[in-house]
Amino acid sequence: MTMPDAVTPRTLTDYWRWYCAEFDRTRAAISDRDLERLYAELERVRQEGRQLFVLGNGGSAATAAHWVCDFGKGAAVPGQLRFRVHSCAGELPWLTALANDVSYDASLAEQLLNWIRSGDMVVALSVSGDSENLVQAGLVARRAQALFVAIVGARRGRLAELADFTLVLPSTDYGVVEDLHLTLNHAFTQFIRGDLVDRAEAALRDQTNGVRGQ
Repeated sequence: MTMPDAVTPRTLTDYWRWYCAEFDRTRAAISDRDLERLYAELERVRQEGRQLFVLGNGGSAATAAHWVCDFGKGAAVPGQLRFRVHSCAGELPWLTALANDVSYDASLAEQLLNWIRSGDMVVALSVSGDSENLVQAGLVARRAQALFVAIVGARRGRLAELADFTLVLPSTDYGVVEDLHLTLNHAFTQFIRGDLVDRAEAALRDQTNGVRGQ
C-alpha cells in the first residue's frame, strides 16, 4: 500500500500519520492463527534442542541479527532450555568469501549446508519475498527436511510458494514490514521469557515444598 495521493501537500506530519495508520492496519490484519503456529514451532525447536536460523538482506539482515540477540540472550532463563539460534548474515568473512568466490545468490545457502539438520527451523525475513539468496537457502532447508518459514510482505513472492509456512504482513511499504519483523521478535521473545520465568519459579516452589515435606 502506498500513501494516497489525496494527502497533499505531503508534509512530514501528514506522512507520519499515514505511516502510523498503515502500521496499525497491517498489524491488526496479521492472522492470530499464524502467530500461534509460529510460536508453537519456535517452542518445538527450543524444547527439542533444534537449531533456529534467521536470515535476511539489508535492513532485514540487521533484524535477523537482532532476532539472534533476543532469542539467544533475551529469552534465556537459568534452568530452562535455550534457543540454539544463528544468523548467517553475522558471519561477515564467510559471507563475503562466498559472495566473492561462489555467488551472492548462494551466500546463505552455502553456510546452511554446514549446519542444517532435519528438524531445524529456518526463518526468512523479506519484504518482497523474492530475494534469490533466500530462495536458495529455503531450498537447502527443504532438502534437509528442516522447517522453512517465510515472513514476508503483501507481495509474497517466491518465498511464500516455497515455504512450509508463510506469515504474511499485508503491506507493500518496506518500512512497515521491516518494523513488524522487529515487533514480532520483541513480542515473541518477551512472551517466551515471561513464560520461562514462570516455569522456573514454579519448579523452584515445587522443589522447596518437596524439601519441606521430607
